[in-house]
Amino acid sequence: MRARVAPRLAAVLVGAAAVLAAVAPASAQISDAERDSVGQRPRLDYESYGLSLDPVDRGARTTGSSPVYAFTRMEVETGHDSNVRRVSSGETASVFTVARPGLSLHLDGEKQQTSLTGQAAIGRYGSSSGDAYEDLQLNLRSRIEIDEDADLALNAGAGRFHIERGSDLDLGPAFGTQTYRAYEFGAQLQTLALADKPIVGTVQSTWYRFDDVDGVDRSGLDRWIGVGNARIGFAQAGEVSFFVQPGVQRVDYSQNDAGNPDSTRLDLSVGATYSGGAVSQVSGFAGVSRRSYSQSGTAAEFAALVGAKALWNATDLMTVTGDLSISNEDSTLSNASSVATTEIGLGLDYEPRDNVILGTRLRWTDYRYSGDVEDERLFKAGLDVRYLLNEYAYVGAGLRWEDQASNDPANEFQATVASLRFGAKLCCLRDFVTDDREGRTVRQGVVNGVFR
Repeated sequence: MRARVAPRLAAVLVGAAAVLAAVAPASAQISDAERDSVGQRPRLDYESYGLSLDPVDRGARTTGSSPVYAFTRMEVETGHDSNVRRVSSGETASVFTVARPGLSLHLDGEKQQTSLTGQAAIGRYGSSSGDAYEDLQLNLRSRIEIDEDADLALNAGAGRFHIERGSDLDLGPAFGTQTYRAYEFGAQLQTLALADKPIVGTVQSTWYRFDDVDGVDRSGLDRWIGVGNARIGFAQAGEVSFFVQPGVQRVDYSQNDAGNPDSTRLDLSVGATYSGGAVSQVSGFAGVSRRSYSQSGTAAEFAALVGAKALWNATDLMTVTGDLSISNEDSTLSNASSVATTEIGLGLDYEPRDNVILGTRLRWTDYRYSGDVEDERLFKAGLDVRYLLNEYAYVGAGLRWEDQASNDPANEFQATVASLRFGAKLCCLRDFVTDDREGRTVRQGVVNGVFR
């Protein structure tokens, strides 16, 4: 029986480079609207300072003499999963516990910021010991100010991860935990040298190595994925900026005889971004992609390429988000050359009282394979609540439902996951030193994107 659920992992692998374009390697850059959203808004009374590694007090930071600091995080989540292996029948239900430790070291200079972040996710299942996993990840990130109009961001990382149950890479319920390793390097250059016409160029190179499991050789899935794209602004009208976005994606498998052909995808799209200050932001693009294959006899594929993302701070207590994605992605299945993926997501965050955040998420994904593979549709719905106890601790609870439909009944499943979590942290408040006409000043601020 082939693995269920369309390539959620494959989409993550290929989409990693696209994420780099939106995430700054040293610390995530976010828009004014995102910064003021319910989930991201700095709560200075509930954000803790990291550990200073220099023998000076906080006051010395006004001179810039204390640039080294560390952030830490430990989160423990425990709950119940009604269908651990995401099967259509014979489900195994189990309680589970996941521990997520993290440590991030930061070095801030006058024109550069560098961080080294290590984090893990260690999962255990009471009634399904074969699904235990240990995900490990290490990332080195740096942002360099080349001049007043240009920044260079660099990112290098390595990690070992488990394959999500139900994904195309999952061999099925007869096998235990399956793992792979990923090694990546990326760079992003952003320049404002041309007034009102920003240019952002991104390259990302990622290698994937799949570990054998229960005597099954999985090296046929090993691959290299290279992505390059640029967002070139060409016009502006009020708060709306227009851009053109060319891109290229290359997928090289280490063993083509395993049924996975190498391919090259060329993209071209045009789009626009609306910035409504701290209230709203909308960005979208539409275009076309062409995927060609190195293997003779496999015809090139043309497909629509669409992306949209919106955020609206409806009130001081409510944030609404939405996103849409349509793309042609590489398929890891030997009898499908690619998969057309359509994904729609909606979210709502609400703060009914101080430091209590309610969140709900809906996501629908449609997978249509090019080949002898049945199409699939996955629906996810989730409800989450988080309470910030103080600047060092928080508690939360979540309820998630997954429902997959398929033209092949054997690939259908339903699962319900309920959990409680507790976290303790020294993260992520910092003193930011700025120079202006009145001299050097210090302000409190939050470093974004430290831990996933």
